Parts: sequence; structure tokens; C-alpha cells
Amino acid sequence: MRFFYTLALLLLAPFAFPWLMWRALRQTRSPDKLGERLGSSPYLQPGTGIWVHGASVGEIRAAAPLVQALHRKYPDRPLLVTTFSATGRQHARKLFGDRVVVSLIPYDLPFFVSRFLNGTQPAVAIILETEIWPNLYAGLKKRGIPLLVLSARLSERAFQRYRRFPFSSLSRNALAKVQHIAVQSEADAARFRALGARDEQLSVMGNLKFDVQAGADLADAGKALRQKLFGNASVWVAGSTREGEEPLLLEAFRKVLRKQPNSILVLAPRHPERANAVAAVISSAGLGFRRLSAGEISLKPGEVLLVDVLGQLMRFFAAGDVAFVGGTLVPVGGHNLLEPAAVGLPVLAGPHLDNVKDVAEMMKEAGVLTLVETQDALADAAAWLLGNPATRRSVGEMARTQVAQNRGTLDRAMDIVKTQLWRRQ
Repeated sequence: MRFFYTLALLLLAPFAFPWLMWRALRQTRSPDKLGERLGSSPYLQPGTGIWVHGASVGEIRAAAPLVQALHRKYPDRPLLVTTFSATGRQHARKLFGDRVVVSLIPYDLPFFVSRFLNGTQPAVAIILETEIWPNLYAGLKKRGIPLLVLSARLSERAFQRYRRFPFSSLSRNALAKVQHIAVQSEADAARFRALGARDEQLSVMGNLKFDVQAGADLADAGKALRQKLFGNASVWVAGSTREGEEPLLLEAFRKVLRKQPNSILVLAPRHPERANAVAAVISSAGLGFRRLSAGEISLKPGEVLLVDVLGQLMRFFAAGDVAFVGGTLVPVGGHNLLEPAAVGLPVLAGPHLDNVKDVAEMMKEAGVLTLVETQDALADAAAWLLGNPATRRSVGEMARTQVAQNRGTLDRAMDIVKTQLWRRQ
């Protein structure tokens, strides 16, 4: 089955590479790193490097605590961070600087995978959340490189897709080559088990995103940003929004202004390359707005700040009063609910939460997440929180506490990595 999978990728390659080039230009205004797609990589000392892979920006942000901990624990080992998307690569370089080597993961064809692994030859490979690449997994197994899938999750939608033939056979064979799968929840473990993972491969470690860093430096940066841009206005931050959500949010904001006229909306699309389209939607709504890329210029109540620069969302959450998390008003499945909670914001979200179901249920039970079904309900919830600062601060502190109480996944991840490195000695 992997032969037919490889053949299909070969047939798609002439279309995939131009598409990746176009997407990279659209997302980052820079050409795609074709050499890295073809397996070109920096040469690392064989058997010493630690390789961490995250699919895109969200996974790279989730990887940050782990990468930083690995750097502290193993300062003499080279760290390689890879991602599939051009924006993920850009964000990783900005986030980690010279402490790590950053690259795109190669296209999943055997000759590209071999070229990549021959150059890097890591001591251990770590994939975050869910990335099943049959040829890559086979290449790691062939070289005896242990593969760990950490903070692994499998939504019901992804599970149904993977279990369909021929994906079921590919997934089963790929998972057989994984040394350890540390999942976020028992429900994820059950889904991986149904795809063919063995009990001895599985453990429940929790969600690495609970270990997001939200220290004093971030709080200070948020205060400074608030003073500079927002003054005494109330600030509603809508992060990681997806296509189709911005019109709903803008109409909700117009309704919020009727009750809370001293309010500002910060709108941060998940993909900054959509900024021009989002700007057109804001203009059509008749609202004044500024782009962050034009400079950090103060706003007036009733205006919208369009965050069209990558890697700024946590700073704006730290400067805000209420958060909305995108990908939830449209059927995407939701993005990271824990980032705003970690800096002490009450969180609003829509009904589409397949990707974050366990976290959403936990936050809802704790009273720190408000779920809304409609645009009107979103406006009412946002206006109420913005108009009740004491309750807002109380809910936000509960959210911060809940994140802190569920930390510890990072320690479990480090123990798993340590065990594999010890076995390789």
C-alpha cells in the first residue's frame, strides 16, 4: 500500500511544488525553500541531534516549552525544529533564533526522506500532535532512530478520515514504526488504538499546550502595549480567526459598541496572508481600522486593529480584557483555547470545537469558557464581560489558575525523551 501511496505522491509532485511555492509567497512574501522540500538539510553530528517537528504555527507555539527545556537540559546536543508550512518556519526562526536549526520537513517521498535523514541522523525524532508520514516513519525505522509522537491527539473527524481504506492500512503500518505515542487524553488513546496502535506503545501524558509560558515578561509587554495603543478603552481580542468568521465578529462588535462604546476590537486572522481580504471586510462594515504592520499607533474607541504580523497574538492577549478563539464559529474545529486563559482572560468560542474538545469541556466545567451559538449571543456575552470588570477579572484569574494546575505535561515529555536518549547510548 505504501508503494501506491508513493506513486500517488509522485504523480502529485508537479502540482504540489508550484502550489507550495505560491503559498509560501502568499504567506511570507518569500519564495519557498525548495531545497528543503527536496530533503536538503544541514549536516548534524550523527546520533547526537534532537529533532522536533510541528505541522504549522500552532504546533510550533506548542513546541516552544519543550524546545526550550531540551535546550536547557541538553545544551551540547544540536536541536533541529521542522515544520511543513512556510509560516511555521518563519515563526520558528523568530521564536527560537540561533538556539536551534530550523528547516521545512521534506516532501514524503523515499529519496527526499533519505536525503534528509542522511544529513541530520538524529538521536531521537519527536513529532507533536498528529503527523502521519508513511515514508518518513519507514525511513526512521530503517535507521533505528526512535520516533516519539508527543501530546498526540486525534479528533473524531481525523479518526474517521484515517480509518477509511486505503488510509487505514497506511496508518496501521506507519503507527507500528513508532516507539512511543503519548496522547493528550484517554479518548485519543482509544482512537489511536482503533487505528492499530498497541497498548505498550501508548501512554496518556496530557496536553503540552498547558505548559505555555506566560511569565512576568509577557505580562509587562501586554501592559506596555495596552498603554501605548488602547489607553482606557476595553479591548476584545479575536485570535486565530478563519474565513467566514470576520463578518460575524464585526457585526457582533457593532452591537457591542451600542452597550460598551468605549471598546476596541483586535482582529488577528489565523493566516496573515488573508489580511487584505479581512481589511476589505472591515471597510465594508463601515468601521475604522488600522493595520499593525503600519506601526503601533494608538486607536480610538470603536476602531479595529488588524493584526497582520505573525507571532504577535500572545502579546495582544496579554493586553486584552476578553478573548474570542477562532475556528469555532465556522466548521474548522477550533484553535488553542489555553493561550488566552494562560494570561488571565475569560474566553469566548463558537460551537465547532472538534480539535479542542477535551480542553473545551474542562474549561466550560470550570466556568472560564463561554460557548455561543450565534452572532447575537457572541455580542451579548462580549458586551457583558466588557461591562463587568470585577467578574471579568475573577473569571480570568480562574482561567489562569486552571492552566497552572494542569501543567506538568512538559515534565512527562522530558522523561520520555530522556529514556529514549539513555537507550541510545
